[in-house]
Amino acid sequence: MSAPLVPSPLDYIGRRQFAFYPPVGNIAPNEWVLGKSSWGEVQVVNAQTGSVVWIPRQYIGAVSDANAEILVVGLTKELAFRAGTIEPRVKRVIEIPHPADPLPKPFDLTPERSPGPAEVIGIRVENREDSPMNKALLTFGFCALIVSLIAALLALFNSCAPSHSRRGENHLPASSIKSRIFFAAASC
Repeated sequence: MSAPLVPSPLDYIGRRQFAFYPPVGNIAPNEWVLGKSSWGEVQVVNAQTGSVVWIPRQYIGAVSDANAEILVVGLTKELAFRAGTIEPRVKRVIEIPHPADPLPKPFDLTPERSPGPAEVIGIRVENREDSPMNKALLTFGFCALIVSLIAALLALFNSCAPSHSRRGENHLPASSIKSRIFFAAASC
């Protein structure tokens, strides 16, 4: 079911005089009285001259407070009266033709680019063997190598050394320990 139609603010004016804001162009006195109305248009009569004008409802806006001396009816667009009809006022802009000779360019310090592909410039990365970063990386790498070798030797000696559980056994002379370490390293 469709909703009931909402009455226009103009329906509450009655026979009171009102003024349009912004005023309709090309009609001198801005004092109007409401005439007939239809679905798409409202007839207004100029109070002083008696001229009749039909205004489309799409251009009618809000109505001011009823306690004022004269009511003000807002228009959504500026309107103008032309050839017996109301039309939106169009501010026309006349384009100025461009001069035949373009204006000289301001002084520019950038050189003009030559046509064609850009020149190839060889970029060479300098070899800096004496840089502090290279020295630090070499020192760190050398120290890491030494520490890893020492750790490997200690692990080898710990795996080949006699265990503490064999205390009661006879200890072998130093030459046999050296041969055991050699064979343990060879077998690993």
